[in-house]
Amino acid sequence: MKLRFTITIAALFAVGAMLILFGPYKDHLASRNVAVVDPAVIAAKQTPKTNASIEGRPVRIQIPSLKINIPIVNGYYDAKKQDWTLNNDSAQYATITPLANNAEGNTFIYGHNQPPVFGRLPKILPGQKAYLFTDNGHKFTYTFTSARETVPSDDSLFRYKGAPILTLQTCSGFFSQNRELFTFNLTEAV
Repeated sequence: MKLRFTITIAALFAVGAMLILFGPYKDHLASRNVAVVDPAVIAAKQTPKTNASIEGRPVRIQIPSLKINIPIVNGYYDAKKQDWTLNNDSAQYATITPLANNAEGNTFIYGHNQPPVFGRLPKILPGQKAYLFTDNGHKFTYTFTSARETVPSDDSLFRYKGAPILTLQTCSGFFSQNRELFTFNLTEAV
């Protein structure tokens, strides 16, 4: 009887400890719109079907709900310095990723976590729209689905295969030591 009572108390203590430890973390993830969902699965279900394939180099991004309307310039990775090009007044299109298109792949755009660039991006809510304009006159409409925080060495986004998505990246963390990735699914391309 004492053994069963001791086991019951220990089990209740463990459950309480898990609620204390993981409850706030769960709330934190929910408040940051973090999803543990494979973007390829979501994109495949939501990508519009079209007959004509279009693509273009991104030159401007607008996210009206956040009052973001900035130019996009080409961004490059310097393997010797192990660093990406950055500037203070525009976003950068990672030229090693697919052009904006309505066929497949992950178009990757990054920028500083400062007000003139992506400083307001962490406030985006699921369902809000982003518009990409290309050098050849196309407009791509994307819908925000999820965000996740990662480390700078995480290169998994470059291996994405699937329906067309847009990933925006900015720095996060007290010392900007992390990266926050924002995933958008293509909803229209004209």
